[in-house]
Amino acid sequence: MNWPKTTEIGKFLAKERFYAQNTLTGALKQALVDDVEKITISNRLARDTLNVDAGTEFPEILVLKIKLKHKKINEKLLDALDKTICAGYVLFVLEYADKQCASIAHKTINSKDSSTIDKRWTTEWTDGLNLELHGTTLDKIYNGFIEQVSGGRVKTEGVGLQNAVDRDIERTKLEKQISDLEQKLRTTVQLNKKFEIKDQIRKIEAKVKELS
Repeated sequence: MNWPKTTEIGKFLAKERFYAQNTLTGALKQALVDDVEKITISNRLARDTLNVDAGTEFPEILVLKIKLKHKKINEKLLDALDKTICAGYVLFVLEYADKQCASIAHKTINSKDSSTIDKRWTTEWTDGLNLELHGTTLDKIYNGFIEQVSGGRVKTEGVGLQNAVDRDIERTKLEKQISDLEQKLRTTVQLNKKFEIKDQIRKIEAKVKELS
């Protein structure tokens, strides 16, 4: 990342720090052991490390770099780790061999010690991951990260982040319905039933287009 040196931390986080957290089930604790080699706080984006205004919900964005033992992404584990950090947004940078990808979630704070993951986005693996810092406030930088990591699925301009996230959540549900109907179509024999399913798919695709 081509970010200011003032944001760099490079602090190692022991995996044991997360074991006592109630956000991790037994299976996720095992995944932390089996899948994760090392966790580092690589950057801290905040008012005192960047020339930007503070965020309205969280005072900082922590960038956690996770070196993986396998080239697989466990988003449930990322969600659980994310929820252990209630004081700020979290951007994950995952590394395996010479490849990197980024993952970020829209997180709603419930209380001082509790938050909810509404939706997570993860990029494809790439040789050179680079996310730009867009905006003069921490909120806008966070919005920009979500727009970049989501691959353009989330567009906040004119609608705001929450509305944009809600639209993508609904879009994802509709895309799942289309996938299920296409699977049903492949196994349907009766011609009239095929026409009915195709009509349902067309109507849902029109809704998806409106949300895109």
